[in-house]
Amino acid sequence: MVHKISTVTGSSEVRREEIGDRVEVALFAGVLFGKDSASLSASAERRIAEAARSIREAGSSAVAVAGHTDDLGSAAHGLTLSQQRADAVTRVLQRHLPNKVRLTARGYGEARPVADNDHEAGRKQNRRVTLTFHRGR
Repeated sequence: MVHKISTVTGSSEVRREEIGDRVEVALFAGVLFGKDSASLSASAERRIAEAARSIREAGSSAVAVAGHTDDLGSAAHGLTLSQQRADAVTRVLQRHLPNKVRLTARGYGEARPVADNDHEAGRKQNRRVTLTFHRGR
């Protein structure tokens, strides 16, 4: 099993993790969206297009797009916002990937934190959209 974590495009706001043939790219919400928004920022499409290039190069036929939030605000609001963000990223990926690549978008709200929500640094890590795909399938 190969385990590799690296940054994509030299930005600490985009992380890539590889385990075997599974690849997960985390796009942190702060570089994609404004605060409490699902509207993509000006630079977001470029970052998403770079992720799409990785998906094409991997020969993937399916991508799971997962939206996540921190635990500020109500759980219902976080769930809605995370779904809207996953949908926004999915729409951009559709423009950059072949039609044969199946995309599924799901919002998880605050249910899957990767860091502690007790401080801003942790909440910032939890506000993300992840793209999960497999090489060659």
